[in-house]
Amino acid sequence: MDWIDPKPAPWPLAVVQDFVNTASRLHGSDVLETAAQSTAELAALELIAHGDRIKATDRQRLVAFREALRDLLLAHNSTANHQADPGASAKALDDVVGAVPIRVRFSPDGRPTLQPSADSAPVDQAIGTMLAVMAAAEAEGNWQRVKACRNDDCRWAFYDASRNRSGRWCDMNVCGVRHKMRAYRERQVAGTSKSPESDSG
Repeated sequence: MDWIDPKPAPWPLAVVQDFVNTASRLHGSDVLETAAQSTAELAALELIAHGDRIKATDRQRLVAFREALRDLLLAHNSTANHQADPGASAKALDDVVGAVPIRVRFSPDGRPTLQPSADSAPVDQAIGTMLAVMAAAEAEGNWQRVKACRNDDCRWAFYDASRNRSGRWCDMNVCGVRHKMRAYRERQVAGTSKSPESDSG
């Protein structure tokens, strides 16, 4: 990718964040656009081994996984005034990951960890690795900090490191400012559309 995450997640959550951000709505870019591009990007993220190949049908699964994951991260960005239901995205994710073989392995220090099956297809290796990272982050209490930007034209994945987990924008100087300007213009339009009678009461 040619752009930089202004709010990067800690490793290994950064891998999941980078995967979601393989498509940029603001830039109109998608580095999973072809099977060859997907292979190169997953290898760069160390989600598959160099020499493995992603097929065209696998690429479709990856994109479906990415976009359902993005929708779930938007639900992480909900507030009392801006609710997003994770149900549909959770169901879409289940449909994609249901066949991914995951096994429990023990690390050298004796801790159980989730890992994709060693003999699974490259696409399952990639998805399985990210699922293991997400499960570990959930156990550590950090998964909800990975969010999708509230800007409809962006939806960039970012890590909310704020103490009260109140972050809404991937970049306050970009999406936050755009939101404020849009809200200001909407208030201006609403104000000019009022009739004199409506201001008298």
